Parts: sequence; C-alpha cells; structure tokens
Amino acid sequence: VVRDGFHRAPRKIYLLQRKNEKLGARLGKTTGWIHRTSLQKEGVEMIPNVKYERASKEGLLISIDGVNRLLEVDTIVVCTGQN
Repeated sequence: VVRDGFHRAPRKIYLLQRKNEKLGARLGKTTGWIHRTSLQKEGVEMIPNVKYERASKEGLLISIDGVNRLLEVDTIVVCTGQN
C-alpha cells in the first residue's frame, strides 16, 4: 500500500519499548531522528513504558502505567538489547 509517497505495510505495526524514554533515544545522534521519522511515515505506532503481560491467540496483552491494552496481533518479533 502506498500513501503520501511512502510504502505502508498491509498490517498494523507496533514498536514497543520497556523503558520510559523517547523510543530510539540511544540511537546515533545524527541518525536516530531519521529512523524515528521513517517509522512514523510508515504508520508504525511507537509506545514506550510498556510491560509485557501475556501473549495469547487473541494477541499481546501489555500494560502502560498499570492500564491494560490488548494489541490484536498475530505475529510478535522480540528484539532484546544490552542494559
């Protein structure tokens, strides 16, 4: 799907982060903003301060500041880094 000159995935995509800080804050100072802007233009919903509660056939249950939210997803990709 192409909108506004950008290719958009046919699925809803979420980028979740456990830390309560700007997503990609630790990316390179000269390139981090480019990555965030590209994701925004692609329609990726970026959510910080997430606690992962449970994955089920209904999707991924997360909580943000103690409030539960079910993301109706059928695929989950986990990327872990170093702390």
